[in-house]
Amino acid sequence: MIAHALAGRHVVLTGVTGFLGKVWLVMLLDRFPDVGRVTVLVRGGSAGAVRRFEGIAERSPCFRPLRERHGAGLGEFLGERVEVLEADLTREGCGLDPAARASLASADLFVHCAGITDFDPDPKKALATNVDGAVRIAELAEAADAPMLHVSTCYVAGVRDGEVPESIDVGVAPNGARFDPAQTLANARRSTHRPRRRDRVDAGMEAARSLGWPNIYTWSKGLAEHLLASRPGLKLTIARPSIVECAATFPFPGWNEGINTAGPLAWLISTAFRRLPANPEHRFDIVPVDHVARGMLILSAAALEGRAPRVAQLASGDVHPLTFGRTIELTGLGLRRYVRKGGGTDLERTWFRHLDPVPGDRGWVLPANLRRLLPGTREKLDEARADDRLPAALRDLAEDLGKRLGRLAGDVERIEDMLELYRPFIHDHDWCFATGATRALNADLPPSEADLAFDVTELCWRTYWVDVEYPGLMTFCIPILRGQTAPLDPPTAHPLRLVRSDRVASK
Repeated sequence: MIAHALAGRHVVLTGVTGFLGKVWLVMLLDRFPDVGRVTVLVRGGSAGAVRRFEGIAERSPCFRPLRERHGAGLGEFLGERVEVLEADLTREGCGLDPAARASLASADLFVHCAGITDFDPDPKKALATNVDGAVRIAELAEAADAPMLHVSTCYVAGVRDGEVPESIDVGVAPNGARFDPAQTLANARRSTHRPRRRDRVDAGMEAARSLGWPNIYTWSKGLAEHLLASRPGLKLTIARPSIVECAATFPFPGWNEGINTAGPLAWLISTAFRRLPANPEHRFDIVPVDHVARGMLILSAAALEGRAPRVAQLASGDVHPLTFGRTIELTGLGLRRYVRKGGGTDLERTWFRHLDPVPGDRGWVLPANLRRLLPGTREKLDEARADDRLPAALRDLAEDLGKRLGRLAGDVERIEDMLELYRPFIHDHDWCFATGATRALNADLPPSEADLAFDVTELCWRTYWVDVEYPGLMTFCIPILRGQTAPLDPPTAHPLRLVRSDRVASK
C-alpha cells in the first residue's frame, strides 16, 4: 500500500530540521527509496539551507540508518531524491521566489511538520509559525491541487476530560463557545503589537484560556486547524500526535532531540525534588516518535489515494494506557539503574539509590517552601565557610553545600515555572484520545509493510520506559536542561554534499 502510493511521487516536507520531521524523512527514504522526489523547505542560516541540511544529514544521529546503508554514497543517494529549497514560512509565499514556487506545482503531497512546540512562546512567533506557516503551506497545496497532511497535536482538545473523538467542529472552541477563526486570529495579531514580551504572553494566555485552550501552543495549533478546515479547496488530513517521545526502534532505540514533554519531568524527578504533583490515575499519553512516523506514512499513502480520514489521532491512551503513577514509578527505576551503573555525582549515587519519586499534591507547595528556606540556609553556610575556628574539612563541606544550594535555587525557580505550565496536563485533566482512524488503515498494509502498522499495543511500557525512554532522555534531553549540548555523531571523512543528478533535475 505505502510503497505503491509513494513510488515516483513528489512530496514536499516542512520541519525536517525538527525531531519528528527528521524521523519521518529518514524512515521514508530508508523504506521507500523509490519515492520520486522529496522537496524539503528549510530556513537558511549563515551557510544557507542546503549546507544546513547537509550538516544535519552528516552529523544527526537520526540519519544513522542511511549512513550505515549507503556509506560514502549517501550524498549521491540523497542528492537523487532530496531537493532543498530555502524558505521562511513566516513570510508571504513562504519566502520562495517565483521559480521555486512554480517547481512545487508538480507536488503530489505536502507534509507539514514545522512548528513551535514550546508551551509559552511569544504569541507573535507562535502565530507567525504555527498559524501563518500552516496557511501558507495550504496555499501551496491548493495551487498544486495536492493533499496536505498537517501535523497538529491531540491537545487541541483543550481543557476537557474523557474521550476525544477524531473530528473537528469548525468554529467551536474546546469550551463549547462559538468563534470566528479568522476574526480571532485578527484580534490575536493586535495583541502581539505590545512592546513587552511578558505583556504579549499574558494577552496570549488570556485569549487561549477564554476559549478553553490551556496555553499559547495549543491555542495556536487549534487556530491553525480551524483555519485549514475552513478552506473548501484544501484536501486536508490532520494528524494529531499526543506526547511524542523517544524512538522505540527507529532510527535506533532511545533517539530523541530537543526538550520533549517527558524530559523536564524526568529531570525534575532526578533532582532533590522527589514529589511530582501529578494525578497518578490520569493517563500520560505518550507515543514513540517512530510510531508517529509510521502513522504518518500510512496517512500519507491514504491521502495520495484519496481515502485519508479528515482527522487521525496518533496516541496510546485509548488502547494501551500508561498512567502518571506508573510513569513516576518507572522513572524511579530508570534513575536507580542509571546511578548504579555509575551515572551522576557521588552524592546523587548515594541519594537516589535509596529514594523513590512519588506523586502527591504536596509537590505544588514544596518549591515555594524551598525558595523561602534557601537564602537563610545559604547565609548560615557562608558564615561557616568563613569561620576559622572550624576545621578545614568542615569549611570545605560548607562551601560545597553552598554551591549545591545555589544550583538548587535556580532549579527551584525553573520547577515553579514548569509546574505552572504542566499542571493542566499532569494533574487537572485526563484525556482519552480515540485512534481508530489510523488503526483501521493497518488492515490495508501488505505483509511486506506489516511492521509499519500503527500499533502501540506491541509496547511493554516497563521495558520501553526503563530500557529505552529513560536512557534516551539522559543522553539527548537532560544535558540540554543542564545547559550542556546533546551529542552528535562524528563528522564523516569528507563533508557530506548532495550530489545532484538528472533524476532530480528532470522532475
